Amino acid sequence: MSSTVGGGSRPSKNNCPGCSEGGEPPDSATPSGQGHIEPGQVPGDMGLTAISTEPGRTLREEATHELTSGVQARPMYRVLNAWRDWYGDYLNSHIEYENDDGETVRSQLENSYQPGYGDRYYAKLKGLEREIGRTYEGLTTVMLTDTASHETATGKARPPADHMRDIADGWDVQRKALHRVLDGYRWEYAKVWEPHQDGYGHMHIAVFVEDPADDLAAGEFEPVMRSYYENTDPAGWDAHRPENAVSVSHEVHDLGCYISEYIGSYGEDPLDRSLSVQTFYAVTWATNTRRVEFSNGAQGLMERDRFRRETGLRPEDRGGECVESWSEQEDDSDGVTGWKVDAIVNADQGGPEYHDPTTGGVETEVIEGMANADPPPTL
Repeated sequence: MSSTVGGGSRPSKNNCPGCSEGGEPPDSATPSGQGHIEPGQVPGDMGLTAISTEPGRTLREEATHELTSGVQARPMYRVLNAWRDWYGDYLNSHIEYENDDGETVRSQLENSYQPGYGDRYYAKLKGLEREIGRTYEGLTTVMLTDTASHETATGKARPPADHMRDIADGWDVQRKALHRVLDGYRWEYAKVWEPHQDGYGHMHIAVFVEDPADDLAAGEFEPVMRSYYENTDPAGWDAHRPENAVSVSHEVHDLGCYISEYIGSYGEDPLDRSLSVQTFYAVTWATNTRRVEFSNGAQGLMERDRFRRETGLRPEDRGGECVESWSEQEDDSDGVTGWKVDAIVNADQGGPEYHDPTTGGVETEVIEGMANADPPPTL
């Protein structure tokens, strides 16, 4: 069974005529000149490892296939190649708009893996930095790092999607402990996924705390890290002791650069980056995982900064009723002649190929999985 979730995506080519699971697909002619990835090229010895074996896991349709045992996850090298093909297609993809007079214009489709998105993340962080500077009396930044073992209980490579979900589930519990430790403080956070050199991911949580007296120290976050460790079987305690997994800084002068170091380098085409980074991207893509995510309060601070910049208001004039009216303003474009989305167009050397824009959602599948096929270690 398949379902559609929100988010822009090219129409799926997973079930195109001529494609079969029994044979290898033809080499991908990617714009950067890189071809098909073989299992042995995938880092972490996980080329032939299924991206997930957890029953009930939801994955992008391109990361699954139909077997006699039902819908199952594809091996990692297949998913990596599917992501590379998907990204290559995006480089020639556009949204076509048409107005009431029949005129059309095109705008290139974007996705979060394109180099330009790095600038957007950095701009958001700089906006957050500015608004925190206006709102907080003294900033302390606490960086927490969550990870987990990359091996199964039998020493094999863990399914990377299940590994990523273990960390994400641990954070869901850990966040409650963070609320208890920071009770009485004003604070927000940014959650950032980063790749290891073997293609698996780990998570950084940057916590921005109003701490004018610089009272906070790494040791105070031991209950936070212990909560993660105790609720994440493949997480070892040594790696999550406060002295190893918590960094506290009272003198961050450039929050954007500080956090961007954890997000990763930008400006480089993803298909030109190392296969470990590409493998990590493929896992986040297949699981619809956001690589950078802000707390609701942090998003509100960034919105306030954007309002100040768009209106030209002085810092002391920000906030108040004008912010509420701006953030809640309704679309007043009814009855005004405008543009509407006419098609999604793939425009390459073979000429434009048109797709119905209403079918552009992300198609997902729920896998049958294999319970206990790759049990994680209990550390």
